[in-house]
Amino acid sequence: MDNLKYLDDECHDGMEVRIFPSLEELVLGDLANIEGLLKVERGDMFPCLSYLSISGCPKIGLACLPSLKVLNVSKCNNELLRSISTFCSLTNFHLSGGEGITSFPEGMFTNLTFLQILHISDFPKLKELPNEPFNLALEHMSISFCNELESLPEQNWESLQSLRSLNIWGCKGLRCLPEGIRHLTSLEVLVIRNCPTLKERCKEGTGEDWDKIAHIPKLNIR
Repeated sequence: MDNLKYLDDECHDGMEVRIFPSLEELVLGDLANIEGLLKVERGDMFPCLSYLSISGCPKIGLACLPSLKVLNVSKCNNELLRSISTFCSLTNFHLSGGEGITSFPEGMFTNLTFLQILHISDFPKLKELPNEPFNLALEHMSISFCNELESLPEQNWESLQSLRSLNIWGCKGLRCLPEGIRHLTSLEVLVIRNCPTLKERCKEGTGEDWDKIAHIPKLNIR
């Protein structure tokens, strides 16, 4: 499998597998040379695919998968990140492990209008998130182990009126919380761990960011 470039490079029962009409879940891992799912990508490919996990596929790029609901991407590349905006049906997105990634493509999250859960983890060189609105449906968001991330963009928060939980772990470079958090009336849980500057700024009553988060019912800051 080391030389596999596309899933239809090989044959099944003497016939090329091209459309995968009933496939619902697909896991791809440690395929160093895979470049895409099919040699010729068509609008009717993988019509039932709702879950896709990709790990250790440094060359892969993807076309639109209209039924995809859950996407897990680990050890990603820039080409794959640029394709994320086409997955308009996503409800659950886990993104981790981008060693050389310093920023995400512009518009990466803009079209994900059904996204409810977003996890971003293990981007040690990530310096910023896109300064553009997320969608209204997002309910749970976590950002972890992005040590060079210094701030969270202001523009994103105005559209997050459905956000119920926010987790920030191991982002030691974060200097403050955005002003927009104070307006998130649906936010029920805020967890901040191993973020020394944020911990000081969020001290009850005295921290510089305390008034931004005082309305949140459940705070776990350590």
